[in-house]
Amino acid sequence: MVVCDDEKGASMNLWLRLIRVWLVAQRRSPLGADGESVIRIGVWPHDLDLWGHVNGGRYLTMSDLGRLDFSIRSGLFKIVRRQHWTMPMATAGLQFLRPLRLFQTCELHTQVVSWDDKWWYLETKFVRKGRTVATVVAKAAVRGPDGTITPKRLLELLGADYEPFPVPEHIRRWVEAEVIAT
Repeated sequence: MVVCDDEKGASMNLWLRLIRVWLVAQRRSPLGADGESVIRIGVWPHDLDLWGHVNGGRYLTMSDLGRLDFSIRSGLFKIVRRQHWTMPMATAGLQFLRPLRLFQTCELHTQVVSWDDKWWYLETKFVRKGRTVATVVAKAAVRGPDGTITPKRLLELLGADYEPFPVPEHIRRWVEAEVIAT
């Protein structure tokens, strides 16, 4: 892997990670919409802040990799691409618990925790040696030319028949806080 200190080099490393996750995900076993994606990543110099641990913004970027693996393996990515839809993230929250340092590895555990009429709520946990290091919660939607594609419609296209999972308390409070803040 190429490691550079300049902005272009850091950007290239993000693309290399993305391409690697995309290629590997296509060879891994499929996931149901209720499944959990687990990928392993390492910490490189361009991931660090001045204090020698992973930058807060980098956790958000790395969580994209977990969501990519999940969406490919669940079949969501293929449906969205075929329909020329997009999957924008509306908001994300990060809870930092303990540092990840240079050359350490961790697993990203990504899953859908619930959904409503418009939004998907996904959670990515960064786990090192069995302990959660950080958690990213994301609120995302799938959009087409005529607006939002409901989670119910997407589940139908995936051939899945699920009722929304009960919203975990911490996610419910986060959604409420976001509504208050807007």
